[in-house]
Amino acid sequence: MPIYDFKCPKGCGYFNDIVVPLADHGKTTCPECKALMVTVISEVALIGPMPSKPLVVGQIGKSFESGSDWREYQRNNPDCAIVSADSKQWKDHHDMARSKAERKAKKQGYNDLEHKRKTRRKEKAKLSGKVDSKIYVH
Repeated sequence: MPIYDFKCPKGCGYFNDIVVPLADHGKTTCPECKALMVTVISEVALIGPMPSKPLVVGQIGKSFESGSDWREYQRNNPDCAIVSADSKQWKDHHDMARSKAERKAKKQGYNDLEHKRKTRRKEKAKLSGKVDSKIYVH
């Protein structure tokens, strides 16, 4: 029996995955306000076999055991989306974050972000006991 996403058009906010026989497909009513529900055609998530390997979304630091867990998270967090590394949305976000990091590095007294990274690496090496190859100890 297929599982469909249903949404109440009356605005009570009911949205859920429901198992419905094909014969009852156009007759499903909202359990809260008794309005005739609308079928929502969702995108198909091609993320691999869920039972053997959970979906891990590094961008938000969560893992999901099933597709329905992931869809529920998306419903509860409508501003959350997985974007590919070559999409315009990701490039815009990356550029914005990079410029913000550049401004912060300059505000902290570094020439630019790369200068800050090099300086921090040197400081970290000194703290861990590694000697800089350009420094000679007599």
